[in-house]
Amino acid sequence: MTSLIPVLIYLALSLVITRIWSARQSSQSALLNDDKAKRFFIGGAFLGGPLLALTLVATYTSAGSFIGGPGAAYKYGLGWVWLAVIQVPVVILTLGVLGPKFLAQKQRYSTIIEWLDNRYNNSWLSSIAMLSLVIGFVAMIAVQFIGGARLLSGVTGISYELGLGVFVVTVLAYTLTGGFRAVVLTDALQGMVMLMGLIILLMVILTQPDLASKLASETSNTPELLSPHGVGDALGWPMMLSFWVLICFGTMGLPHTIVRLLAVKDSKSLKRGMIWGTLICFLMTLIPHLCGFLGRILFPELVIPDQIMPTLIAQLMTPFWAGILLAAPIAAVMSSVDSMLLQSAVSIVRDGIVKTRPNMTPTHQVRLTQVMMIVITALACFWAIEPPDMIVWINLAAFGALQAVFLWPIIAGLFFPSVSGQSALIAMCSGMLSYLALQLQIPLQAGIHPIVPALVFSLSMLLLNHIIEHALAKRTVTNQ
Repeated sequence: MTSLIPVLIYLALSLVITRIWSARQSSQSALLNDDKAKRFFIGGAFLGGPLLALTLVATYTSAGSFIGGPGAAYKYGLGWVWLAVIQVPVVILTLGVLGPKFLAQKQRYSTIIEWLDNRYNNSWLSSIAMLSLVIGFVAMIAVQFIGGARLLSGVTGISYELGLGVFVVTVLAYTLTGGFRAVVLTDALQGMVMLMGLIILLMVILTQPDLASKLASETSNTPELLSPHGVGDALGWPMMLSFWVLICFGTMGLPHTIVRLLAVKDSKSLKRGMIWGTLICFLMTLIPHLCGFLGRILFPELVIPDQIMPTLIAQLMTPFWAGILLAAPIAAVMSSVDSMLLQSAVSIVRDGIVKTRPNMTPTHQVRLTQVMMIVITALACFWAIEPPDMIVWINLAAFGALQAVFLWPIIAGLFFPSVSGQSALIAMCSGMLSYLALQLQIPLQAGIHPIVPALVFSLSMLLLNHIIEHALAKRTVTNQ
Protein backbone atom coordinates (compact mmCIF):
# COMPACT_ATOMS: atom_id res chain seq x y z
CA MET A 1 0.00 0.00 0.00
CA THR A 2 2.99 2.32 0.52
CA SER A 3 3.52 2.58 -3.23
CA LEU A 4 -0.10 3.68 -3.75
CA ILE A 5 0.37 6.91 -1.78
CA PRO A 6 2.78 8.61 -4.26
CA VAL A 7 0.46 7.67 -7.13
CA LEU A 8 -2.56 9.26 -5.44
CA ILE A 9 -0.53 12.37 -4.62
CA TYR A 10 0.66 12.61 -8.24
CA LEU A 11 -2.86 12.20 -9.63
CA ALA A 12 -4.23 14.86 -7.26
CA LEU A 13 -1.43 17.32 -8.00
CA SER A 14 -1.64 16.88 -11.76
CA LEU A 15 -5.41 17.36 -11.58
CA VAL A 16 -5.04 20.65 -9.69
CA ILE A 17 -2.12 21.95 -11.79
CA THR A 18 -3.71 21.23 -15.17
CA ARG A 19 -7.08 22.69 -14.15
CA ILE A 20 -5.44 25.95 -13.01
CA TRP A 21 -3.36 25.99 -16.19
CA SER A 22 -6.45 25.30 -18.29
CA ALA A 23 -8.48 28.04 -16.57
CA ARG A 24 -5.78 30.63 -17.30
CA GLN A 25 -5.51 29.51 -20.92
CA SER A 26 -9.29 29.59 -21.39
CA SER A 27 -9.60 33.11 -20.00
CA GLN A 28 -7.28 34.28 -22.78
CA SER A 29 -9.49 32.74 -25.46
CA ALA A 30 -11.90 35.64 -25.89
CA LEU A 31 -13.25 34.20 -29.13
CA LEU A 32 -14.88 31.26 -27.39
CA ASN A 33 -15.65 32.74 -24.00
CA ASP A 34 -19.27 33.35 -25.00
CA ASP A 35 -19.84 29.71 -26.05
CA LYS A 36 -19.46 27.44 -23.04
CA ALA A 37 -20.27 24.25 -24.95
CA LYS A 38 -17.80 24.84 -27.76
CA ARG A 39 -15.15 25.90 -25.26
CA PHE A 40 -15.70 22.63 -23.37
CA PHE A 41 -15.71 20.50 -26.54
CA ILE A 42 -12.69 21.84 -28.48
CA GLY A 43 -11.17 24.86 -26.68
CA GLY A 44 -10.18 26.90 -29.72
CA ALA A 45 -7.06 26.94 -31.90
CA PHE A 46 -4.45 26.84 -29.13
CA LEU A 47 -2.12 23.89 -29.85
CA GLY A 48 1.47 25.02 -30.45
CA GLY A 49 4.36 22.77 -31.55
CA PRO A 50 5.63 21.08 -28.34
CA LEU A 51 2.13 20.95 -26.81
CA LEU A 52 0.72 19.45 -30.01
CA ALA A 53 3.51 16.84 -30.09
CA LEU A 54 3.05 15.84 -26.45
CA THR A 55 -0.73 15.56 -26.55
CA LEU A 56 -0.74 13.67 -29.87
CA VAL A 57 1.83 11.10 -28.77
CA ALA A 58 0.40 10.83 -25.25
CA THR A 59 -3.06 10.14 -26.66
CA TYR A 60 -1.73 7.58 -29.14
CA THR A 61 0.41 5.95 -26.42
CA SER A 62 -1.87 3.96 -24.16
CA ALA A 63 -2.19 0.76 -22.14
CA GLY A 64 -1.47 -1.03 -25.39
CA SER A 65 1.99 0.57 -25.46
CA PHE A 66 2.78 0.34 -21.74
CA ILE A 67 1.07 -2.93 -20.80
CA GLY A 68 0.04 -4.89 -23.89
CA GLY A 69 3.09 -4.00 -26.02
CA PRO A 70 5.70 -4.91 -23.38
CA GLY A 71 3.67 -8.05 -22.66
CA ALA A 72 3.87 -9.02 -26.33
CA ALA A 73 7.62 -8.27 -26.36
CA TYR A 74 7.94 -10.50 -23.29
CA LYS A 75 6.18 -13.33 -25.11
CA TYR A 76 7.53 -12.99 -28.67
CA GLY A 77 10.96 -11.45 -28.04
CA LEU A 78 12.97 -8.76 -29.78
CA GLY A 79 10.94 -9.21 -32.98
CA TRP A 80 7.98 -7.47 -31.35
CA VAL A 81 10.19 -4.51 -30.43
CA TRP A 82 11.14 -4.23 -34.10
CA LEU A 83 7.46 -4.50 -35.04
CA ALA A 84 6.44 -1.75 -32.61
CA VAL A 85 9.00 0.75 -33.92
CA ILE A 86 7.15 0.69 -37.27
CA GLN A 87 4.73 3.21 -35.76
CA VAL A 88 7.35 5.96 -35.22
CA PRO A 89 6.42 7.93 -38.43
CA VAL A 90 2.80 8.24 -37.25
CA VAL A 91 3.27 11.88 -36.19
CA ILE A 92 4.75 12.86 -39.56
CA LEU A 93 1.82 11.22 -41.37
CA THR A 94 -0.86 12.75 -39.16
CA LEU A 95 0.56 16.27 -38.96
CA GLY A 96 2.34 16.39 -42.31
CA VAL A 97 -0.33 14.86 -44.54
CA LEU A 98 -3.64 15.72 -42.83
CA GLY A 99 -2.57 18.73 -40.74
CA PRO A 100 -2.30 21.34 -43.53
CA LYS A 101 -5.67 20.32 -44.96
CA PHE A 102 -7.50 20.68 -41.65
CA LEU A 103 -5.66 23.93 -40.92
CA ALA A 104 -6.88 25.34 -44.24
CA GLN A 105 -10.54 24.72 -43.31
CA LYS A 106 -12.43 28.02 -43.14
CA GLN A 107 -14.81 26.76 -40.47
CA ARG A 108 -13.81 25.50 -37.02
CA TYR A 109 -15.32 22.17 -35.96
CA SER A 110 -15.83 20.64 -32.51
CA THR A 111 -15.70 16.96 -33.57
CA ILE A 112 -14.54 14.88 -36.51
CA ILE A 113 -18.16 13.77 -37.06
CA GLU A 114 -19.19 17.42 -37.39
CA TRP A 115 -16.58 17.85 -40.12
CA LEU A 116 -17.72 14.67 -41.92
CA ASP A 117 -21.33 15.86 -41.75
CA ASN A 118 -20.42 19.25 -43.23
CA ARG A 119 -18.20 17.73 -45.91
CA TYR A 120 -20.52 14.98 -47.16
CA ASN A 121 -23.96 16.16 -46.00
CA ASN A 122 -25.09 12.54 -45.57
CA SER A 123 -27.09 11.76 -42.44
CA TRP A 124 -26.54 7.99 -42.73
CA LEU A 125 -22.79 8.46 -42.93
CA SER A 126 -22.77 10.73 -39.88
CA SER A 127 -24.91 8.33 -37.85
CA ILE A 128 -22.82 5.26 -38.69
CA ALA A 129 -19.62 7.19 -38.02
CA MET A 130 -20.89 8.31 -34.61
CA LEU A 131 -22.04 4.79 -33.68
CA SER A 132 -18.74 3.25 -34.80
CA LEU A 133 -16.73 5.84 -32.90
CA VAL A 134 -18.62 5.29 -29.65
CA ILE A 135 -18.51 1.47 -29.81
CA GLY A 136 -14.83 1.46 -30.76
CA PHE A 137 -13.94 3.90 -28.01
CA VAL A 138 -15.88 1.97 -25.35
CA ALA A 139 -13.85 -1.15 -26.24
CA MET A 140 -10.58 0.81 -26.16
CA ILE A 141 -11.50 2.52 -22.88
CA ALA A 142 -12.18 -0.92 -21.36
CA VAL A 143 -8.67 -1.97 -22.44
CA GLN A 144 -7.22 1.11 -20.73
CA PHE A 145 -9.16 0.32 -17.56
CA ILE A 146 -7.77 -3.22 -17.56
CA GLY A 147 -4.25 -1.90 -18.02
CA GLY A 148 -4.60 0.71 -15.28
CA ALA A 149 -6.14 -1.75 -12.82
CA ARG A 150 -3.39 -4.30 -13.49
CA LEU A 151 -0.75 -1.67 -12.89
CA LEU A 152 -2.23 -0.60 -9.58
CA SER A 153 -2.84 -4.14 -8.34
CA GLY A 154 0.51 -5.48 -9.55
CA VAL A 155 2.63 -2.75 -7.98
CA THR A 156 0.68 -1.79 -4.85
CA GLY A 157 -0.66 -5.23 -3.91
CA ILE A 158 -4.33 -4.20 -3.85
CA SER A 159 -6.92 -6.39 -5.58
CA TYR A 160 -7.65 -6.01 -9.29
CA GLU A 161 -11.23 -4.95 -8.53
CA LEU A 162 -10.11 -2.23 -6.10
CA GLY A 163 -7.49 -1.06 -8.60
CA LEU A 164 -10.20 -0.84 -11.25
CA GLY A 165 -12.41 1.19 -8.92
CA VAL A 166 -9.61 3.64 -8.05
CA PHE A 167 -8.73 4.08 -11.71
CA VAL A 168 -12.34 4.64 -12.82
CA VAL A 169 -12.94 7.27 -10.13
CA THR A 170 -9.71 9.03 -11.13
CA VAL A 171 -10.70 9.05 -14.80
CA LEU A 172 -14.06 10.60 -14.02
CA ALA A 173 -12.44 13.25 -11.81
CA TYR A 174 -10.14 14.24 -14.69
CA THR A 175 -12.72 14.34 -17.48
CA LEU A 176 -15.79 15.70 -15.69
CA THR A 177 -13.96 18.72 -14.28
CA GLY A 178 -12.34 19.87 -17.48
CA GLY A 179 -12.97 19.85 -21.19
CA PHE A 180 -10.89 19.44 -24.32
CA ARG A 181 -8.39 22.12 -23.33
CA ALA A 182 -7.95 20.64 -19.84
CA VAL A 183 -7.57 17.14 -21.33
CA VAL A 184 -4.89 18.34 -23.75
CA LEU A 185 -2.91 20.08 -21.01
CA THR A 186 -3.24 16.98 -18.83
CA ASP A 187 -1.94 14.86 -21.70
CA ALA A 188 1.06 17.16 -22.12
CA LEU A 189 1.97 16.95 -18.42
CA GLN A 190 1.48 13.19 -18.36
CA GLY A 191 3.53 12.83 -21.54
CA MET A 192 6.52 14.40 -19.78
CA VAL A 193 5.98 12.15 -16.74
CA MET A 194 5.80 9.10 -19.02
CA LEU A 195 9.07 9.90 -20.74
CA MET A 196 10.99 10.53 -17.52
CA GLY A 197 9.57 7.41 -15.87
CA LEU A 198 10.46 5.21 -18.83
CA ILE A 199 14.05 6.44 -18.96
CA ILE A 200 14.46 5.78 -15.22
CA LEU A 201 12.99 2.26 -15.51
CA LEU A 202 15.24 1.34 -18.44
CA MET A 203 18.31 2.59 -16.57
CA VAL A 204 17.34 0.52 -13.52
CA ILE A 205 16.95 -2.60 -15.70
CA LEU A 206 20.25 -2.06 -17.50
CA THR A 207 22.13 -1.67 -14.21
CA GLN A 208 21.03 -5.06 -12.87
CA PRO A 209 24.28 -6.93 -12.09
CA ASP A 210 23.26 -10.30 -13.54
CA LEU A 211 21.45 -9.01 -16.64
CA ALA A 212 24.19 -9.93 -19.15
CA SER A 213 24.61 -13.52 -17.92
CA LYS A 214 20.86 -14.09 -17.77
CA LEU A 215 20.47 -12.63 -21.28
CA ALA A 216 23.08 -15.05 -22.65
CA SER A 217 21.48 -18.01 -20.87
CA GLU A 218 17.89 -17.21 -21.89
CA THR A 219 18.72 -16.51 -25.54
CA SER A 220 20.80 -19.69 -25.79
CA ASN A 221 17.83 -21.69 -24.52
CA THR A 222 15.38 -19.79 -26.77
CA PRO A 223 17.35 -18.27 -29.68
CA GLU A 224 14.07 -17.18 -31.35
CA LEU A 225 13.92 -14.35 -28.79
CA LEU A 226 16.47 -12.53 -30.95
CA SER A 227 14.79 -13.38 -34.26
CA PRO A 228 12.92 -10.62 -36.13
CA HIS A 229 10.11 -13.15 -36.63
CA GLY A 230 9.66 -13.81 -32.91
CA VAL A 231 9.16 -16.94 -30.89
CA GLY A 232 7.44 -19.62 -32.98
CA ASP A 233 7.86 -17.50 -36.14
CA ALA A 234 4.67 -15.67 -35.13
CA LEU A 235 5.79 -12.43 -36.82
CA GLY A 236 6.31 -13.25 -40.49
CA TRP A 237 6.92 -10.62 -43.18
CA PRO A 238 3.22 -10.45 -44.19
CA MET A 239 2.38 -9.70 -40.55
CA MET A 240 5.17 -7.12 -40.34
CA LEU A 241 4.01 -5.30 -43.47
CA SER A 242 0.34 -5.39 -42.50
CA PHE A 243 1.23 -4.00 -39.09
CA TRP A 244 2.80 -1.03 -40.86
CA VAL A 245 -0.68 -0.33 -42.19
CA LEU A 246 -2.36 -0.94 -38.82
CA ILE A 247 -0.13 1.07 -36.49
CA CYS A 248 1.36 3.61 -38.90
CA PHE A 249 -0.44 4.47 -42.16
CA GLY A 250 -3.89 3.59 -40.81
CA THR A 251 -3.56 5.89 -37.81
CA MET A 252 -4.62 8.74 -40.11
CA GLY A 253 -8.08 7.26 -39.58
CA LEU A 254 -8.10 7.35 -35.77
CA PRO A 255 -10.58 10.02 -34.57
CA HIS A 256 -8.96 10.62 -31.17
CA THR A 257 -5.68 11.66 -32.80
CA ILE A 258 -7.25 13.58 -35.69
CA VAL A 259 -9.39 15.71 -33.38
CA ARG A 260 -6.14 17.37 -32.24
CA LEU A 261 -5.79 18.78 -35.76
CA LEU A 262 -9.00 20.75 -35.23
CA ALA A 263 -7.25 22.81 -32.53
CA VAL A 264 -3.87 23.49 -34.18
CA LYS A 265 -2.73 27.11 -33.93
CA ASP A 266 -0.82 27.57 -37.23
CA SER A 267 1.43 25.91 -39.82
CA LYS A 268 4.54 26.63 -37.76
CA SER A 269 3.02 24.57 -34.95
CA LEU A 270 2.52 21.67 -37.36
CA LYS A 271 6.19 21.72 -38.42
CA ARG A 272 7.50 21.92 -34.86
CA GLY A 273 5.00 19.28 -33.78
CA MET A 274 6.31 16.85 -36.42
CA ILE A 275 9.91 17.21 -35.20
CA TRP A 276 9.17 16.97 -31.49
CA GLY A 277 6.44 14.37 -31.95
CA THR A 278 8.61 11.98 -33.96
CA LEU A 279 11.39 12.11 -31.37
CA ILE A 280 8.99 11.62 -28.46
CA CYS A 281 7.13 8.83 -30.28
CA PHE A 282 10.40 6.99 -30.94
CA LEU A 283 11.39 7.07 -27.27
CA MET A 284 7.92 6.17 -25.97
CA THR A 285 7.70 3.26 -28.38
CA LEU A 286 11.18 1.79 -28.10
CA ILE A 287 11.76 2.04 -24.34
CA PRO A 288 8.64 0.27 -22.94
CA HIS A 289 8.86 -2.56 -25.49
CA LEU A 290 12.57 -2.98 -24.79
CA CYS A 291 11.74 -3.11 -21.08
CA GLY A 292 9.24 -5.88 -21.81
CA PHE A 293 11.84 -7.91 -23.69
CA LEU A 294 14.49 -7.45 -20.99
CA GLY A 295 11.86 -8.26 -18.39
CA ARG A 296 11.68 -11.81 -19.77
CA ILE A 297 15.39 -12.14 -19.05
CA LEU A 298 14.92 -11.09 -15.42
CA PHE A 299 11.53 -12.73 -14.74
CA PRO A 300 11.06 -15.61 -17.21
CA GLU A 301 8.33 -17.46 -15.28
CA LEU A 302 5.37 -15.06 -15.62
CA VAL A 303 2.12 -16.78 -16.63
CA ILE A 304 0.39 -13.58 -17.78
CA PRO A 305 2.71 -11.58 -20.10
CA ASP A 306 0.86 -8.31 -19.43
CA GLN A 307 2.12 -8.40 -15.83
CA ILE A 308 5.73 -7.72 -16.84
CA MET A 309 5.68 -3.91 -16.44
CA PRO A 310 4.04 -3.99 -12.97
CA THR A 311 6.45 -6.78 -12.02
CA LEU A 312 9.51 -4.81 -13.12
CA ILE A 313 8.40 -1.74 -11.18
CA ALA A 314 7.44 -3.68 -8.04
CA GLN A 315 10.45 -6.01 -7.93
CA LEU A 316 13.25 -3.66 -8.92
CA MET A 317 12.23 -0.64 -6.85
CA THR A 318 11.48 0.03 -3.19
CA PRO A 319 7.74 0.46 -2.46
CA PHE A 320 7.97 4.26 -2.30
CA TRP A 321 9.98 4.65 -5.51
CA ALA A 322 7.82 2.03 -7.18
CA GLY A 323 4.87 4.31 -6.49
CA ILE A 324 6.76 7.26 -7.96
CA LEU A 325 7.67 5.27 -11.08
CA LEU A 326 4.14 3.90 -11.38
CA ALA A 327 3.03 7.43 -12.28
CA ALA A 328 4.57 6.98 -15.75
CA PRO A 329 2.44 4.08 -17.06
CA ILE A 330 -0.60 5.39 -15.18
CA ALA A 331 -0.10 8.68 -17.04
CA ALA A 332 0.07 6.77 -20.33
CA VAL A 333 -3.25 5.08 -19.69
CA MET A 334 -4.91 8.25 -18.38
CA SER A 335 -3.83 10.30 -21.37
CA SER A 336 -5.67 7.96 -23.73
CA VAL A 337 -8.77 7.37 -21.62
CA ASP A 338 -9.59 11.03 -21.03
CA SER A 339 -9.34 11.83 -24.75
CA MET A 340 -11.50 8.92 -25.91
CA LEU A 341 -14.04 9.36 -23.13
CA LEU A 342 -14.48 13.08 -23.85
CA GLN A 343 -14.69 12.63 -27.61
CA SER A 344 -17.20 9.76 -27.50
CA ALA A 345 -19.47 11.66 -25.09
CA VAL A 346 -19.17 14.88 -27.13
CA SER A 347 -20.05 12.98 -30.33
CA ILE A 348 -23.21 11.54 -28.78
CA VAL A 349 -24.34 14.98 -27.60
CA ARG A 350 -23.01 17.32 -30.30
CA ASP A 351 -23.48 15.04 -33.32
CA GLY A 352 -26.57 13.19 -32.14
CA ILE A 353 -28.82 14.82 -29.55
CA VAL A 354 -28.17 18.47 -30.46
CA LYS A 355 -29.20 17.77 -34.07
CA THR A 356 -32.68 16.80 -32.89
CA ARG A 357 -32.75 19.59 -30.30
CA PRO A 358 -30.84 22.53 -31.88
CA ASN A 359 -32.11 24.99 -29.28
CA MET A 360 -30.39 23.20 -26.38
CA THR A 361 -28.41 25.71 -24.31
CA PRO A 362 -24.61 25.42 -24.03
CA THR A 363 -24.90 24.69 -20.31
CA HIS A 364 -27.30 21.79 -20.93
CA GLN A 365 -24.98 20.45 -23.64
CA VAL A 366 -22.08 20.36 -21.21
CA ARG A 367 -24.16 18.76 -18.45
CA LEU A 368 -25.50 16.12 -20.84
CA THR A 369 -21.97 15.41 -22.06
CA GLN A 370 -20.88 14.81 -18.48
CA VAL A 371 -23.77 12.39 -17.99
CA MET A 372 -22.75 10.53 -21.15
CA MET A 373 -19.19 10.28 -19.79
CA ILE A 374 -20.51 8.51 -16.70
CA VAL A 375 -22.61 6.11 -18.79
CA ILE A 376 -19.70 5.26 -21.12
CA THR A 377 -17.38 4.78 -18.13
CA ALA A 378 -19.87 2.37 -16.57
CA LEU A 379 -20.09 0.31 -19.77
CA ALA A 380 -16.30 0.13 -20.16
CA CYS A 381 -15.91 -0.76 -16.48
CA PHE A 382 -18.40 -3.62 -16.86
CA TRP A 383 -16.40 -5.05 -19.79
CA ALA A 384 -13.17 -4.74 -17.79
CA ILE A 385 -14.32 -6.78 -14.79
CA GLU A 386 -13.10 -10.09 -16.30
CA PRO A 387 -9.95 -9.24 -18.29
CA PRO A 388 -8.12 -11.52 -20.78
CA ASP A 389 -4.46 -12.52 -20.31
CA MET A 390 -3.23 -10.20 -23.10
CA ILE A 391 -4.94 -6.90 -23.93
CA VAL A 392 -2.79 -6.02 -26.94
CA TRP A 393 -4.99 -7.94 -29.40
CA ILE A 394 -8.21 -6.26 -28.19
CA ASN A 395 -6.57 -2.85 -28.49
CA LEU A 396 -5.28 -3.56 -32.00
CA ALA A 397 -8.66 -4.99 -33.07
CA ALA A 398 -10.39 -1.76 -31.97
CA PHE A 399 -7.67 0.27 -33.74
CA GLY A 400 -8.35 -1.62 -36.96
CA ALA A 401 -12.12 -1.26 -36.70
CA LEU A 402 -11.91 2.53 -36.39
CA GLN A 403 -9.45 2.74 -39.28
CA ALA A 404 -11.65 0.56 -41.51
CA VAL A 405 -14.54 2.94 -40.89
CA PHE A 406 -12.84 6.36 -40.98
CA LEU A 407 -9.62 6.23 -43.02
CA TRP A 408 -10.86 6.52 -46.61
CA PRO A 409 -13.79 8.90 -45.90
CA ILE A 410 -11.33 11.26 -44.15
CA ILE A 411 -8.67 11.10 -46.88
CA ALA A 412 -11.23 11.36 -49.69
CA GLY A 413 -12.97 14.23 -47.92
CA LEU A 414 -9.75 16.22 -47.63
CA PHE A 415 -8.04 15.49 -50.94
CA PHE A 416 -10.81 14.64 -53.44
CA PRO A 417 -13.66 17.18 -53.45
CA SER A 418 -15.61 15.26 -56.13
CA VAL A 419 -16.12 12.19 -53.90
CA SER A 420 -19.75 12.14 -52.78
CA GLY A 421 -21.34 11.26 -49.50
CA GLN A 422 -22.76 8.07 -50.99
CA SER A 423 -19.30 6.88 -52.06
CA ALA A 424 -17.89 7.66 -48.62
CA LEU A 425 -20.82 5.86 -46.96
CA ILE A 426 -20.24 2.74 -49.09
CA ALA A 427 -16.53 2.83 -48.23
CA MET A 428 -17.36 3.16 -44.55
CA CYS A 429 -19.86 0.30 -44.49
CA SER A 430 -17.82 -2.06 -46.68
CA GLY A 431 -14.71 -1.41 -44.60
CA MET A 432 -16.51 -2.06 -41.33
CA LEU A 433 -18.32 -5.23 -42.46
CA SER A 434 -15.31 -6.76 -44.21
CA TYR A 435 -13.05 -6.05 -41.24
CA LEU A 436 -15.48 -7.64 -38.77
CA ALA A 437 -15.86 -10.70 -41.02
CA LEU A 438 -12.11 -11.08 -41.45
CA GLN A 439 -11.44 -10.53 -37.74
CA LEU A 440 -13.29 -13.78 -37.04
CA GLN A 441 -10.86 -15.71 -39.26
CA ILE A 442 -8.39 -17.03 -36.68
CA PRO A 443 -5.59 -17.81 -37.38
CA LEU A 444 -5.04 -14.93 -39.77
CA GLN A 445 -5.01 -15.92 -43.41
CA ALA A 446 -1.40 -16.03 -44.74
CA GLY A 447 -0.29 -14.10 -41.63
CA ILE A 448 -1.92 -10.88 -42.89
CA HIS A 449 -3.80 -8.70 -40.45
CA PRO A 450 -7.48 -8.15 -41.44
CA ILE A 451 -6.99 -4.39 -41.73
CA VAL A 452 -5.11 -4.77 -45.04
CA PRO A 453 -7.79 -6.61 -47.09
CA ALA A 454 -10.51 -4.57 -45.35
CA LEU A 455 -8.94 -1.28 -46.42
CA VAL A 456 -8.28 -2.57 -49.94
CA PHE A 457 -11.90 -3.68 -50.28
CA SER A 458 -13.19 -0.42 -48.79
CA LEU A 459 -11.11 1.68 -51.20
CA SER A 460 -12.19 -0.48 -54.15
CA MET A 461 -15.85 0.03 -53.29
CA LEU A 462 -15.34 3.79 -52.92
CA LEU A 463 -13.65 4.04 -56.33
CA LEU A 464 -16.19 1.77 -58.01
CA ASN A 465 -19.15 3.80 -56.77
CA HIS A 466 -17.37 7.05 -57.64
CA ILE A 467 -16.78 5.84 -61.23
CA ILE A 468 -20.38 4.67 -61.59
CA GLU A 469 -21.71 8.02 -60.31
CA HIS A 470 -19.57 9.94 -62.81
CA ALA A 471 -20.62 7.66 -65.66
CA LEU A 472 -24.31 8.13 -64.81
CA ALA A 473 -23.84 11.89 -64.51
CA LYS A 474 -22.21 12.06 -67.96
CA ARG A 475 -24.98 9.95 -69.48
CA THR A 476 -27.62 12.25 -67.97
CA VAL A 477 -25.88 15.33 -69.42
CA THR A 478 -25.60 13.66 -72.85
CA ASN A 479 -29.28 12.70 -72.91
CA GLN A 480 -30.29 16.26 -72.11
